[in-house]
Amino acid sequence: MKILVISGNYPSTNSPQVGTFVYNLVQEFVKQGAEVNVISPVKYQLRKDTQVSNTYGKELAVVHRPKRLSFSNFRFGFLNTYYFTFYFQVRAIRRAVKNLTFQPDLVYCHFLSSALYYYGAFPQSKLPIYVAVGEYYNIDKVRRRFSPQFYSKLVARVNGYIAVSPQVQQKLISLGVPNKKIIVEPNGVDLSAFKPQDKIALRKKHGLPLHKKLVLFIGRFIENKGPLRLQNALDQLDDNVGAIFLGKGPQRPNHPKIVYSGVVAHHLVPEMMGAADVFVLPTLHEGSSNVIVEAMATGLPIISSDIPEIRFQCQPEYAILVNPKDTNAIAAALDLVLGNDGLREQMGQKALEASQRFDLKGRGRRILQFLERKDLL
Repeated sequence: MKILVISGNYPSTNSPQVGTFVYNLVQEFVKQGAEVNVISPVKYQLRKDTQVSNTYGKELAVVHRPKRLSFSNFRFGFLNTYYFTFYFQVRAIRRAVKNLTFQPDLVYCHFLSSALYYYGAFPQSKLPIYVAVGEYYNIDKVRRRFSPQFYSKLVARVNGYIAVSPQVQQKLISLGVPNKKIIVEPNGVDLSAFKPQDKIALRKKHGLPLHKKLVLFIGRFIENKGPLRLQNALDQLDDNVGAIFLGKGPQRPNHPKIVYSGVVAHHLVPEMMGAADVFVLPTLHEGSSNVIVEAMATGLPIISSDIPEIRFQCQPEYAILVNPKDTNAIAAALDLVLGNDGLREQMGQKALEASQRFDLKGRGRRILQFLERKDLL
């Protein structure tokens, strides 16, 4: 099977932490016998990113990164700059497709926005189109940018949808997508990479304190993910607690208990997880949280948000779910887990066992089987 992947999120040496869940799935497709080309347009940059990694991991696919202009998404009266961005994104995809060295059997788009770009570039294409759909909040946001006619044509044109949660599935059905066109597959984890490791050895390797209880946050430093809500909760914890924040963004945390804050190469994330004692993500909404299942596979207890998307992934045996806006509740959950070694060990073991159902190999196999279904053509 020859698969053309269209993704606005794909890791690079400048941004190794972006789109790792897409990268992981693409690598698994190749391992299971598919030939994959990825088109991931990148913005022209006037200055280089100051945080550059040497690598984001071994690449098994062929990746095309055509340059394109970006005008973000601003409104000036009746003018929306997004349509300029859309135009240059479409042009970039057209250029990249012309340079392909293989003839794809199908197009696999990560998120509806990527499908809209491909459809805008090749409205007459006869190739089957499949779309992976993440956060259902973004479905309406993308839909509002286009005319109902254009959007309806795309929805009808898509052969199949990969939804990461039942909430996304129901949203697609409400838009008129037949249920038979949808498969529900939560994000998966590479169990060969994410696994329990020697905590002390990893802390020594990365210069982390050996005797503190370490709290780990991974995600963009933005309001939705909640790094500052976790930071505020740290005020209520003992001095023997440290915190690791992996990510970047406008809400960069700054607290005396922080022992590391910034980005690392993707292949180092399992090591940072292995050095921690508990994983915390006070997110406001998600699709299917990749970092949660990675933390589970590392054997970490989970403290996250009491919202439908997270409840779908997490069980009380290994997770404490709280109101993500309640810093007192976040602090209380941390105090409970970090203050009880037996509970923390028990929750970590249950998380490790539960992570097996999110194995990336199985997810990749089931999605490839879905792509081969003749009744979707």
